[in-house]
Amino acid sequence: MAHVAFCIAPFTGHVNPSLAVVSELTRRGHRVSYATTAEFSARARAAGGHVAAYETTTLMPPGGRTVRRDPGHGDFARACRGQLRELEAVAPVLIAAFGDDVPDVVVCDPMNWVGLVLAARWQVPPINSVTSMISDVRWSLGPVATSFRLDDPVLPLLLAAVSAALARYRTGLTADQLLGAGSGTPVVAYYPRAFQSRGDQFGPHVRFVGPCLRYRPDAVSRGSAGHGRPWRPPGDGPVVLVSLGTVVNRQPELFRRCIDAFAELDCQVVAALGGLDATDLGSLPANVQAHTYLPLVQVMPYADVLVGHGGMTSTMEALSHGVPVAAMPQMPEQRINADRLAELGLGVCLEVAQQTEEALRASVAELMQDVNVGPRLDWMRAEIERAPGAPAAAEVIENATQGCHNGRQLA
Repeated sequence: MAHVAFCIAPFTGHVNPSLAVVSELTRRGHRVSYATTAEFSARARAAGGHVAAYETTTLMPPGGRTVRRDPGHGDFARACRGQLRELEAVAPVLIAAFGDDVPDVVVCDPMNWVGLVLAARWQVPPINSVTSMISDVRWSLGPVATSFRLDDPVLPLLLAAVSAALARYRTGLTADQLLGAGSGTPVVAYYPRAFQSRGDQFGPHVRFVGPCLRYRPDAVSRGSAGHGRPWRPPGDGPVVLVSLGTVVNRQPELFRRCIDAFAELDCQVVAALGGLDATDLGSLPANVQAHTYLPLVQVMPYADVLVGHGGMTSTMEALSHGVPVAAMPQMPEQRINADRLAELGLGVCLEVAQQTEEALRASVAELMQDVNVGPRLDWMRAEIERAPGAPAAAEVIENATQGCHNGRQLA
């Protein structure tokens, strides 16, 4: 049996889809090590993983982070600088934690360079675990491309620093290899092929396994909906679920805008704040309830519309329940998802300038009344149900270990 290491970006939308794969691998008798932060350690252990803990540099400061919602020319350099900072902080910790117990394969995340660096250092195969749209050339598509400029004066110094770190950790990688998509590297994508733009152009090295949804008991235990009791709608009317995830959610003014937009609609509004204090929203209309923590999986069976940030995981949760999405993207990769939703007739994309009370109210009302959205949702729901799920992801990982022994590739 193989030793599999997971090194996933410490964000809810990235960690949660991988947990079903961890459970599947352990069910098959493999040993799984999961490198993560204290926030996700209990989830990883519950799935069957052995935790290698570290402290991240990506956590939001008290009071939340300032969100840059429009892609700008400095975003690529800013992201690389953050990735390099995380690499320098985390790699030494994990190298020491694993010691001589080198895994046979590392499941990596494009949002976390550490996994790919460790795989290269240990000379074991990497697997890319992807929760965002992918491309054959670069991990940025559509509006994300505007954040990359070859003439950015910061890039030469930044790439030199990246190259120095890669050499120091004895990876054998170049900066181009680290930043590129890694042609031929196996990819596990947590959404169906039908949702991927130009999905038919991707070869067999990309396995679209679907969202791999699973129930998360730890999220229920800390929920504010009845102190852990499952959420139920207060009435029979339509339910509008509002969520901005857990990364760009420190925006009480945007939540409040949504609440005011839907206050006069004939519906129940449920705001899942992802850790934001509900008192920050002020007094709530009679048809609105706000929860500091509330698992989306509890509300989705009752929801008629998701008003969200366009994150892939919450989007897939909505579509798997046949719920249309009014997407308010806050980051470039979320804009890609939102554009795809609109293109496929599964929802609408509200760009930053369109995220007004009037536009939000009109969009939700339209999605509730549009007779054409139902058949499109039925189609995508069927595509998600047909996706092979965690067993297929486990097979990709198992196949990568063939020809390896004790963590070293055989000649």
